[in-house]
Amino acid sequence: MAVRVSVIIPVYNSVNYVGEAIRSVQEQSLDRDAIEILAVDDGSTDGGGELLAEMAAEDPRIRLLTQENSGTPGGARNPAIDIARGEFVFFLDSDDTLTPDALRDMLRMADAEDSDVVLGKLGSLDARAAPASMFKRTVAAADLVEDNIFNTLRPSKLIRRSLIDELELRFPTDQKVGEDQPFMAAAYLNARKVSILADHDYYMIRRRDDGTNMTSIAQTAEDQLRTAVRLSRAIERYTEPGELRDKLLRRPFQWTMGRALDRRWHRLPRAEQEALRDEFHAEIRHLYTDGVREPLPETLRWKLDLLAADDLDGLAMLFEHLGTTGTPAVLWRDGMFQHALPEDLERRLPKLSRQAAEPVMSPCLEDLRIDGLTVRVSATVTIPALEGAPDGLGIRGRRRDSEEVAGFEVTGSDLRSDVSSFSVEAEHAGLSRGVWDLFVVVRFGEHEKEIRLGATRSAALAPEGVSNLAEEPSAGDRLIAYFTKGPGNLSIDRGGLIARHTTAVRSLGLTFDENGRALLLIETPAPPQEADEFFCTLKGIPQHGGRQLLPTLRLGERLLGLRLPVTATMIGARLSIASVLGGVRSPVAVTGTEFWPARAAGFGLVAEDGGGVRVVGVQESTRRHGRVTHRPARAPRRAGTGRARLAAAVRSVPVAGPALTGAVRRARNRLS
Repeated sequence: MAVRVSVIIPVYNSVNYVGEAIRSVQEQSLDRDAIEILAVDDGSTDGGGELLAEMAAEDPRIRLLTQENSGTPGGARNPAIDIARGEFVFFLDSDDTLTPDALRDMLRMADAEDSDVVLGKLGSLDARAAPASMFKRTVAAADLVEDNIFNTLRPSKLIRRSLIDELELRFPTDQKVGEDQPFMAAAYLNARKVSILADHDYYMIRRRDDGTNMTSIAQTAEDQLRTAVRLSRAIERYTEPGELRDKLLRRPFQWTMGRALDRRWHRLPRAEQEALRDEFHAEIRHLYTDGVREPLPETLRWKLDLLAADDLDGLAMLFEHLGTTGTPAVLWRDGMFQHALPEDLERRLPKLSRQAAEPVMSPCLEDLRIDGLTVRVSATVTIPALEGAPDGLGIRGRRRDSEEVAGFEVTGSDLRSDVSSFSVEAEHAGLSRGVWDLFVVVRFGEHEKEIRLGATRSAALAPEGVSNLAEEPSAGDRLIAYFTKGPGNLSIDRGGLIARHTTAVRSLGLTFDENGRALLLIETPAPPQEADEFFCTLKGIPQHGGRQLLPTLRLGERLLGLRLPVTATMIGARLSIASVLGGVRSPVAVTGTEFWPARAAGFGLVAEDGGGVRVVGVQESTRRHGRVTHRPARAPRRAGTGRARLAAAVRSVPVAGPALTGAVRRARNRLS
């Protein structure tokens, strides 16, 4: 049977791994005679040569080549290419492995599609990261650019032998890393068809325990430039000038020249910099076109611009500046964002080269209030990369399913140029009926950046938003501020379009529960639902502070008792309560504090503006409510007093009402 695949394995001091690599080929689910294994002992000194000889003696498919150490992978692969008999060639590194069906499945794809190159998905045997961008899907006829093929130029592919012979392809023998890039570029660019198999892992890479992978060898600026030159020249040789060539050249200019022009370059003596500059100009300067240049990161573009302009002094100044500041700041000048560079350096770079992308702007909702029909919003915008400050900040609403826009009136802002976070406060008292999405607006001259507001917000804000429902507005005047599902952005519902039937909870008054704890009686607009919740926020007592879910006591169809977490040990604490009905938050005013039996409870409750209460001592409570500290003679109770109304409401509840009334009376007597 004719050999279908010649698997070429260069071996140098990998005795701990090469046996596993060869066995992964021997165990392929392919006819035995369809495979030959060409193992090249490149002068190993760790006993790997002896292991290869033993394995070759046991398996006639293994052809062993022994040679003096060439020092490079190419020096070991080339002799095996010369004698390979397979219809296809596959290059396997001695520390990697193939999965059991890899060669069979790649050959099936090559035969079915008449492919000259087949890529099998890469996996990892350990923590080494495997290239993944080209293995998102299986592709019978892959595009060089759209399918990211040029992101993997390692030769671990199934390659038709006739293509290698036609192009007379061999690996450079003077390069340890990157020698495979011009080889694979030539194969890709001349293949009739390139196919990708991405349904499972085919080739498994490994990081050696001793860190001796070839790709781990330190590369100099000269090494990187050599790789960029060879890959660029291969692309130039097999393409025409134009968009495709420019896109392919981004690999050597961005990845490889980016490494050549990093700190390695800055550490070189001037004479070596001049030599590399001359090589760049002689070999690939003409390939540095606008199509290659424009997509590059700004700092790399400046470096290449200065190198292309033969300005080594300017390049040294740029390294000095970047070493001091890291990524340069961005400023708004002459109607565009520009990088902030020293004046001497600016003169060496054209204006368009200094142009910067719009800096990242991160908004945060700091405060949100609704008073009547007025919505008040406070926000900050952080722009870390900006030098200076925006010209203005604003808040804007956009009504859904409409072109209507509402600009909020700015009532305060902080645009100091010595900070990176800027603030704005704004309000609007006349939003029309509808659902409004809110944005923060950042202005630079005539340029505006509109950013959705609310996804990032202060932890002090209630997650259910706010509303004016406690003020019992008419249906058209209901204002509900809420955060959208998923993104969590801020929206304002004027008229209750989202929650049409939501109204506020009504507070009836305070009393004791059966255990002598504070109980706030409330009436809900409809029978309570399972998702309805009540929260309180405690402030002033660190060990009891924050937002707490309130336990509820069902007393009737629409009557509930909320157990308040206040005791005589919490003097000075402030408490506010909110309901969440149908996902809409509304404050609940605490009423009846003037009838709270402070002497019996051991502490008082005093109403505060906004509907909350403060926990006070017994004496302060009696002073506030006009009572003396001794027990007065009991006066006849008038039917119209708040306590009488509360007692009547409790007694009217079937079954639970009389029981609760008795429990409260017993608790008061016990505490008194």
